[in-house]
Amino acid sequence: MSMTPILETRNLHRRFRVSQGHFKPKATLQAVNGVDLSVQRGETLGIVGESGCGKSTLAQMLLGLLPATSGEVRLDGRPIADLRRVDFARRVQPIFQDPFSSLNPRKTLLDIVTMPLRVHAIGSRAEQEARARTLMDRVGLPAGFADRYPKELSGGQRQRVAIARALVMQPDVVICDEPTSALDASVQSQILNLLMELKADFGLTYVFISHNLSVVEHIADHVAVMYLGRVVEKAPVDAIFDAPQHPYTRALLDSVLTVAPDAGVPELALGPGFPNPLRPAPGCPFHPRCPRAFEPCSTIPPTPVPAEGRGAACHLTEMTPRGAAA
Repeated sequence: MSMTPILETRNLHRRFRVSQGHFKPKATLQAVNGVDLSVQRGETLGIVGESGCGKSTLAQMLLGLLPATSGEVRLDGRPIADLRRVDFARRVQPIFQDPFSSLNPRKTLLDIVTMPLRVHAIGSRAEQEARARTLMDRVGLPAGFADRYPKELSGGQRQRVAIARALVMQPDVVICDEPTSALDASVQSQILNLLMELKADFGLTYVFISHNLSVVEHIADHVAVMYLGRVVEKAPVDAIFDAPQHPYTRALLDSVLTVAPDAGVPELALGPGFPNPLRPAPGCPFHPRCPRAFEPCSTIPPTPVPAEGRGAACHLTEMTPRGAAA
C-alpha cells in the first residue's frame, strides 16, 4: 500500500483570460492543464520545460499564492484550501529565482531571516535571533553578516539569505522556483550542494522548478516534464536521462548537449517554433513540432500521465511494451 504523498495535485487547472487587443474578445490561456503530481516525503521532484510551459504558475499554486480554477493541491492528503493560511505557511516555504527582489532592501539580514518567526509569533525575540543566527551560519553567512543589507551582498550570498529565511520556519516542503538561474555557474554549484546538504540535515521535501536540465539531473529524484501546461512525461531521474519516452523530453535532452553547462534550454529545432498557447493544436498539443508524429497524434489526445509511477503522454508509448524504448 502506497503512503500518502506529502504534496500532490489532482487534475489541477489554472485558466487566465487574456486580452488580444482592441475590438477582439478575450482569449482563454490554459496555463496549467490537468496536472496530476505526487511527491513523497523526503523526495525531490524536478519540474522542467521551456519558458511559458506553466512551471512558475504551478509553483504559485503549490504555494497557495494562486487559486486553482479547478482541481486541487493537497498537503498530507488534505486540500490546502481547507487549511488555515498560517498553518500552511509554517509547513510550505518558497525560494524564488531573484533573491534581490524578494529581500527587503531596508532590512538587515538578521531582520529578514527572523521576520517569519515574528509574523508567526514563534519564540521570544532572543530565541528568534538565536535561531536565525544559527541558520545563517549553517548556510554560509558568518556572524558578521547579521547587520548587513542585501545591497552589500553578491547574488549567491543573497540566495543564501533567502534559503535561511525559508528554513527558519522549519518547514516540511520547500518550493524552489528557478533558485539558481540568476547565478554564475560556479555559484550555482555551491547553492545546489548547499540545498542537498540541507535536505539531508533537516529531512526536507523539495519541488525544484527549472529550465536547466543539468541542474535538475544533479538534485532531483523524480522529474516531471511540462509542455503547454501539461505534464507530458514523469519518471525517476535516471530513467528520464537514460531512456526518455516522450519526443519532447528527447528534444530537451538533445538541446542540452549543444550548449554550455551553465546555460538553459535553447530554442529547440522542432517544427514551426514555439506554439501559440492561446490556440493549442488539437489531439496531442506537441504534434506540430514532433518529428515522430503519425495519424492519431493530430486528432486524439494521448492518455494523461498518472500522478504516481512512470508514464508519458504519447501515442508512441501506448504502442510500445512497458520498459522498452519507443
